[in-house]
Amino acid sequence: MKRPRLMMLPAAVAVLAGSMTGAPAVTASVRDRIYPAPSAPLSLTGLPTDATLVAVKTTDGLILTGVMRPARAGMPTVLILHGNASSASGMIQWFAPLSALGYGIVAAEYRGYSGNPGTPDEAGLIADAEAFLALARQQAGTAPVYVVGHSLGGGVAFGLARRHRLDALFTIGTFTRLRALAPRIARSFVPDSYQNEAAVATLDEPWFLIHGLRDDVVPADEAAKLHRAATLAGRDGASFALPAADHHPDGALIAAIIEAARGKLATGSYETKGLPADVSIVPFGASKPIDR
Repeated sequence: MKRPRLMMLPAAVAVLAGSMTGAPAVTASVRDRIYPAPSAPLSLTGLPTDATLVAVKTTDGLILTGVMRPARAGMPTVLILHGNASSASGMIQWFAPLSALGYGIVAAEYRGYSGNPGTPDEAGLIADAEAFLALARQQAGTAPVYVVGHSLGGGVAFGLARRHRLDALFTIGTFTRLRALAPRIARSFVPDSYQNEAAVATLDEPWFLIHGLRDDVVPADEAAKLHRAATLAGRDGASFALPAADHHPDGALIAAIIEAARGKLATGSYETKGLPADVSIVPFGASKPIDR
């Protein structure tokens, strides 16, 4: 499976800024780089037999198609918000180990992606996430719904958390703010902001920050800043530091992390037996990782 990545803004924006004289044209071109949406409609080809296509309606009237896998009775459902260059189908594949544990999966697909109508932007993607959250909650019944955002999808997840109290929030490889990834001279051309660091103080749900220390797309220093913001704001949750992982951690490792967090949410203690020994769990506000 091709690994989804947050497209490298610094190079893209610098090239565009140097080659175009009209600011609107530059901004439009940068937007295309931020949202390099796949055009082929979603398909169930190659996906597990229990995967189904689902449709939601956004508050601005768009009908969007995503992909869902059912949960085992009593297990959480996970709403997945993918990164800028991925798709809902890719998330079903990446999170297959979580499905194998009995979790339900609702893989959101954004406007303008995979044959969906509309044009992607920050406000629109958050509205899309709201529509898929409603579906996930309907499917989950009384079981919890966890929201997982990868890369740019983490910014969408933060925006969703500003509007709705979530059962739990997970972000993977997410940045402090989108414009921080662009050269200073070109930041005015980046049309959307995704002010994730500022959003941390508004969280009122448990948040679990996951970051690969070998991430060459969103540097680990971005995770350190987010962790610091959570500590200063007294937020509930922890960072999971993955020494051997890059921007796209192994799906089985992500499943083990979510299982560890589920233990914390249910009993107050992390269930760590499935985690590799080199993974550190550092609660917000703590001076060192928990003993394992």
